[in-house]
Amino acid sequence: MRKLTVLAMSLFSFVATADPVNLYRAYSDKASDHFYTTSMDEMFQAVNGIYNYEGVAGKCLSTQEAGAVPLYRLWGGGKLSDHFYTTSWQERDIAIARGTYTDEGVACYVYMQQQPGTCAFHRLWNGTDHFYTLSWQETLTAIGTYKYTYEGVAGYLFSSYGACPN
Repeated sequence: MRKLTVLAMSLFSFVATADPVNLYRAYSDKASDHFYTTSMDEMFQAVNGIYNYEGVAGKCLSTQEAGAVPLYRLWGGGKLSDHFYTTSWQERDIAIARGTYTDEGVACYVYMQQQPGTCAFHRLWNGTDHFYTLSWQETLTAIGTYKYTYEGVAGYLFSSYGACPN
């Protein structure tokens, strides 16, 4: 009976098997685009190009864990110049089919429901740029000052500061 109890507990307990990785954030005034990546090399290339490094947006998973889903990364080149991130494969496929975006693969894995130690990753759009942040205060500033529209929670990430930012 004891073995069965231990087996059942291990099957239904949430435990991340991999350490969360940094999701770096950069912004380009020239392209009016926010860019997010887990790759330090890719971030260095972006910063040496037209982007300014803004820090760690949060921590996500580099491998798929129980309860985690892909955060797809898309690029809207040409007139749009926008990186778009979504957990919805349907939304990804529609954006690609319309010819607005091209698929750049999976940025990382995030949770769709809040887990212990995770924070809401807010998604905003201003007509030319998608912006994502864990900070509710930054969300409100983006809406009030920079005319972004709130589109909801893109997923849940771990904060790089411990507690969720205000």
